[in-house]
Parts: sequence; C-alpha cells; structure tokens
Amino acid sequence: MSGLPISVKEFGKNPLSAIAVLSLVAVIYLYVDVRSTMQSQIDSVTEEVQALKADNKELQRQYIELAKSIK
Repeated sequence: MSGLPISVKEFGKNPLSAIAVLSLVAVIYLYVDVRSTMQSQIDSVTEEVQALKADNKELQRQYIELAKSIK
C-alpha cells in the first residue's frame, strides 16, 4: 500500500481523518452512481417520448381522415 498518500498507521493515529476520507469516497461513489442511473432513465424516457410522438402523429392523421369522411 505504498501508493497511498496516507498510511494505515496514520489513519490509526487520527481516526477522525480516516472517517472523513471514507465518507468522502462514499459520497463520490454515490454521486457517480446516481448520475449514471439518471442518465439511463433519461435515455429510457427519451425513447418513450419518441414512440408517443409517433403514436400521436398517427392518431392525428386518423382523426383528420375521419373528420374529412364525415363532411
């Protein structure tokens, strides 16, 4: 573990800093996780909106044809 800027012994001497570092790592992980989840939800909703727009166009076309046939 020589790659870490702070050793485990230093964390043992000051447990408050260890808790702060671990909390920071947890917050960063949760931020990245929520962001990726939100992006997948945005992609899913975008696909759904495109499908609904196509359905709406088709229904409008059918409504116009029906209105023309009634006249």
